[in-house]
Amino acid sequence: MILDFFNSPYNARHLEPKEVAERFIWSENFEKLIQNNHSVILGARGCGKTTLMKMLTIPALQAWKNDKRAEIIRKNIPFYGVYISTDIYWDVKNQTYSKQLEKIPKLSERISSFSVNSNVFKALCNTFLNVINTEIKDNDESKEHQLCLELIKAWKLKPTIPRLVYIKESIDERIDEVNQLIQDLIFNFSKDQKLTLPSYFNLAFESSIERIIPIFERIYKIQDNSKKWALCFDELEFAPLWLQEKLFTSLRSRKQYILYKLSSSPILTEDLLHTFKSDFGPTSGNDVELIKMWDFKDSEEFSDRIIKTYLGLENDPIDVFGSNPVYSKLANSYETGSDFHDKIIGLAEKDDSFKKFLQNKKVDVNNISFTNSKEKNELYRKIKPIVYHREFFIEKNSFVNGVKYRSRKKYYELYSGIEVITKICDGNPRWLITIINQMRLKLKDGKIAKSDQFDELFKASKRFLNVMANIPVGKSVVTLSKLIERVGESFKNQILGKNFLMDPCGTFKVDTEEDLLDEDIVRILYKGVSQGAFILLDYNDDTFDFELRGKRFKLSYLFFILYNLPLRNYTAMYLSDALKDIKDSDNFNQGTLFKTEI
Repeated sequence: MILDFFNSPYNARHLEPKEVAERFIWSENFEKLIQNNHSVILGARGCGKTTLMKMLTIPALQAWKNDKRAEIIRKNIPFYGVYISTDIYWDVKNQTYSKQLEKIPKLSERISSFSVNSNVFKALCNTFLNVINTEIKDNDESKEHQLCLELIKAWKLKPTIPRLVYIKESIDERIDEVNQLIQDLIFNFSKDQKLTLPSYFNLAFESSIERIIPIFERIYKIQDNSKKWALCFDELEFAPLWLQEKLFTSLRSRKQYILYKLSSSPILTEDLLHTFKSDFGPTSGNDVELIKMWDFKDSEEFSDRIIKTYLGLENDPIDVFGSNPVYSKLANSYETGSDFHDKIIGLAEKDDSFKKFLQNKKVDVNNISFTNSKEKNELYRKIKPIVYHREFFIEKNSFVNGVKYRSRKKYYELYSGIEVITKICDGNPRWLITIINQMRLKLKDGKIAKSDQFDELFKASKRFLNVMANIPVGKSVVTLSKLIERVGESFKNQILGKNFLMDPCGTFKVDTEEDLLDEDIVRILYKGVSQGAFILLDYNDDTFDFELRGKRFKLSYLFFILYNLPLRNYTAMYLSDALKDIKDSDNFNQGTLFKTEI
């Protein structure tokens, strides 16, 4: 059930396009994706890549009714979307029989190519059916008959009834035949035999599609239709390397009537670097629209729309969740006698380091006021979240006796309210939808109690951490969750340590030198980035990223509740320093924690 919480109920991968459309929420990223160009979407799991890709299909666009922009986009979208979901078994090394096929040279590559071809051909048949039945509404069976005869010839299929539904069945039949062939080769093939594969193993989906699409347009008399055909390959991070190389190279355009819409994880594998560095490599802005999902500017507004949709709200969600004083932007937050004013006074009375900090800033600790507008903007707004957290968690901090913390099990004042709900998922719709649907069960008299909000956020955070603990990390003795915990504890020490810091470290930069940061840690970090546990901050909108070293990252806000952290991106420390920062009972250090088993 742990894995299901984040990866199943609201995963668009398991939904039909029309189901995805029922509650689809428009975003600026979707606006970019529907443009008449090649596009690449990069983002972690759950960020909504698959939703956007499926929304390019005719069934999804037809079922989309909840936005006034839907009809305009339906009429004007400049291409037909052919949705192709990556199957991990396209890469034969993921099959149980992969080792047994190594005795036959190049067979694994041929099977991989066959698997991709078959899926692309079936996806194209589905799109043909959607165009015929929905777009052009042409029920002339003679045209379908003619088209299918061309498909049988082009794809080297066995003779079958010339209807698209039977063409798909014929492809499935051939897939089954190949599976039987594989079993036969595993058990009966000997090295002295000569293997001759059927001729359809020589097909290539790109050239086949380039041949078939003009035939379809001619038969159905839509040659003058300005619409192109977009091959939408989803979740390419799971695809075999040869396919990734082929598709990214294709972004330089093969045929003018074919577009490529690709999705993958935030950091592309370094194995692809040569593809982009070559003379034929694509460049953002010239050949392709690059869409990075993890930090789009309207993420909080997007989250607000998700909340309204899933709770069925027409009014401001603040009526349901209330506000959070830590992040409230109301002007009266900085008035004498306000909640924040009281927190500053309270913290100064019990935290010697904070009192000294104020004195160094020339603040009269006996008469704290917000009358100086420059002081308010440059000092108080900046320290506000830190003050709230230290005042809440610290019982006493003296230069003589050190820090004594309060033992509090619930701190819903810090992690509730609409400002927190819209921010804590970093714009990740799957996480937010899951949490909101859990909170909806606690809705009473039009409100969700702050304690209930905290409970659901805390449970979601723990579940997410447990999911990360189950991510395979090869031979490393350390789980991804352990890395998350160490980073979180290091940041916690920055916020709640013995010294009050106006500019604490709350993000990290990955060391460029391997002697400072072991490559095993970088590999684990890469898995965390793909899962959304760590989010890239130091990036260029117009370039692809291939390596983590030298980049700046933040921990997902969803984990912050576990480490008592304010939802802010503070300055960066090197990851190696973050991992050394905690001096606790297990004598944490890279040498012992991140060694690999031999």
